[in-house]
Amino acid sequence: MPENNGATVTKPTVATQQKQGDAFKATLTVKDMVVWGLITMVPISPMAVYGGVFADSGGMPTLAFIIGFVAVLFSVFSFGIMIQHFPSSGSIFTYVSHVFGKMPGFIAGWLMLLQYLVSPAMVYLIAAIAIHSLFPDIPILALCFGFLAIVAIVSLIGMKTAMVVNKVALVAQLVILALFVIFGVIFVVQHPESANFSPKNLFNPDKFQLGGTMSAVSLAVMSYVGFGAIATLTQEAKDPKHGPSRAMMVMAILLCVLYVLQCFIATSIDPSGAAFAGNTDNAFYAVAKVAAGPWLMILCAVGVALAQGVFTAIAQQNSIAFVMFTMAKGGCLPKFMAKMNKRTNSPLNAVIFIICLSIVLTLIFQFSGINMNTVVKISNFGALSTYTLLNLSVIVFCWVQLKERKGAKAVFMHLIFPALGAIICFAIMLSVGDVALAVGAIFILIGVVYYLVLTKVMKREINLG
Repeated sequence: MPENNGATVTKPTVATQQKQGDAFKATLTVKDMVVWGLITMVPISPMAVYGGVFADSGGMPTLAFIIGFVAVLFSVFSFGIMIQHFPSSGSIFTYVSHVFGKMPGFIAGWLMLLQYLVSPAMVYLIAAIAIHSLFPDIPILALCFGFLAIVAIVSLIGMKTAMVVNKVALVAQLVILALFVIFGVIFVVQHPESANFSPKNLFNPDKFQLGGTMSAVSLAVMSYVGFGAIATLTQEAKDPKHGPSRAMMVMAILLCVLYVLQCFIATSIDPSGAAFAGNTDNAFYAVAKVAAGPWLMILCAVGVALAQGVFTAIAQQNSIAFVMFTMAKGGCLPKFMAKMNKRTNSPLNAVIFIICLSIVLTLIFQFSGINMNTVVKISNFGALSTYTLLNLSVIVFCWVQLKERKGAKAVFMHLIFPALGAIICFAIMLSVGDVALAVGAIFILIGVVYYLVLTKVMKREINLG
């Protein structure tokens, strides 16, 4: 969350640009942005969705995370290009507004809201399931509301999580991951009769199915979406034109390595998935128990719960609030969300709205029978659709409008790479499943109607550029 009191800015966002009198200090290096990105992205996030990705991919979760990385990689290139042209921005809806016009820009922002508004309920559910695996007598709904209450209290009283605490949390996650890797490797070496480092754990042609793999990717990509948040650090970067894009590239590569490592070792420990048969939500924790015993299972489950249900939830709620603040300032959302609270230095009305919505969505997901994996895919629909628009914006803006077509670099960066990014992101988006697709389509329809009411009936001027 920003601290614009003449001192420093801990969590800068696009929204803060629109306040009068803001003074930003360009102090962030690539390393600073990478660390901040890793904190918000959760290096152990695949542990939460491992079972679902394993099941959908036919026992090849590592492949799903590699394909997800490829999709993200092209979008990282596109972000880097747009940041160079719009260094004071950092939001996809701003890029789309400049390139395609106000209504497409609004829809891009609207789709971002789908991702962001579902995310808090999603991480509460992930955290609750992790703790429920240890204490099955406690209802998942009660655990969800427990995490929600903690985050709500922190947000409402204006407590800011110190960077040092975030760094400690990041180190703790890396330690948990390192312990899993070490004991996992030892287990595989000592149990050749049931465990192995076979290449088939990465790709098994006998079990490969394109549809199932793409469904797995649409779930796995949850661990990558959100890297674009680094773009919101543009104004504070020492090198605003190149620093954020380089940080995104470094972070994406680091995350890919960490995700692939933990998934490949988990699959090598239990190639058949027998340890978690019938209980994919707790799959990774069951594998950890096989590798080293209950203590590692508890460590992984608690690590995921705290990382997702507390640290990520707080960061997401603050980020969502500022996105809504930005859209409200641009005339897209009710004006009461465009008010900053001096005591908390945050758009408190937007925070309260998000808390209330999270309660409603948590109840809906629980009582409608929508499982965690489907909730993740609904959120991913919003992210993948906006990444598709981002890549298309690069093609139209650089290749068509600016006519930057000379040289091999221009051909790849302004046409081939963004085209591949758009195609892959769109293909993954179509693989999220019927429920997520239906929710996404209905959300888009509501957005179109809402935009027409704002502009045609209420005659409101929309400005997201």
